[in-house]
Amino acid sequence: MSALPQPPPDQPGRQIMIVRPLRAMVIISWGIILAVIGPLLWMGTSILLQGNLSGLIIPASGLLFAAWIYNSVAGAYLWVDAESVGVSRPWRSASCLKSELDYLLVDNPGFRRGRPRCSFVRKDGRVAFRIPAKPYGRAQLATTAAYLKVPLTGSERDW
Repeated sequence: MSALPQPPPDQPGRQIMIVRPLRAMVIISWGIILAVIGPLLWMGTSILLQGNLSGLIIPASGLLFAAWIYNSVAGAYLWVDAESVGVSRPWRSASCLKSELDYLLVDNPGFRRGRPRCSFVRKDGRVAFRIPAKPYGRAQLATTAAYLKVPLTGSERDW
């Protein structure tokens, strides 16, 4: 199994719409990853060259941070086909039938809980899956909601 996100398998006559994060957000994410990883690798290497194995901890923490950023923004995308909608990412991919989807909710859980997110809510009130809202932007999420024929809810200040 590949570590990169995969869309649902192709079937004859099946059309899939893929919604990727905004290019600027992906570039910013890679910039953050490189800005953090570079100095941490340099520090870890200099400690290792002094013969101290504890230098491995510093680059390892940077790699974990890079994996988290990549999973959140650069490596994830939404997909929609005739029957379902989902998100593909290296970890925690999810999907939901379009017939089960009730609305898209953009909310800001607050400073302690993270950045604005878009929840795909089922008709029974449970959340099918969540994605960070900022990388996709208001226009793309509104277009996706219109394509799914569900409302995009949430207050203006949540963005």
